[in-house]
Amino acid sequence: MADKQIPDQQISERFEKRKLETYARTLLEAAKTEDRVYENLGPLKAEADASPEVISVLSQMAINGDLYKLPDVLDLYSEMAEGDQQTVGVTVTTAVPLDNELRAMITQKCELDLGCNVFLIERVDPSIIGGVILSANGRRRDASVRHQLEQARKVMTQSAKNSEV
Repeated sequence: MADKQIPDQQISERFEKRKLETYARTLLEAAKTEDRVYENLGPLKAEADASPEVISVLSQMAINGDLYKLPDVLDLYSEMAEGDQQTVGVTVTTAVPLDNELRAMITQKCELDLGCNVFLIERVDPSIIGGVILSANGRRRDASVRHQLEQARKVMTQSAKNSEV
């Protein structure tokens, strides 16, 4: 069995190395086409040190075809970071997109609860079935149908275990 694991591990390591080489080669060939081989080294090093949230936003921008907007996003980010520290970003996850009325109601409720201006970051996740999940300042309130069903299952499972003879 140990003999089998070594070749599998080697195959996995070779596959991973090949994947990295493919990424690097793709970047290099694209840079050669644009005659920017050495100009790209600085941004690549910065990207490698980027936090997961930065990478996530950049990935979403790439998917949406919005990477060309990055300089504007950076300018706005700097402006927001320097000037408006009284606004809190609240991530709102719902099963379907918010309509204007619900968006206004959630914004108003969050501003009252948090005592400051709120900017909603909207996410749609059909797996929550219904309800809402709010996240802000490292805290999370889960009022989703999925969460309620999970809680009911836990109660029913505990009740069943406690009533067994």
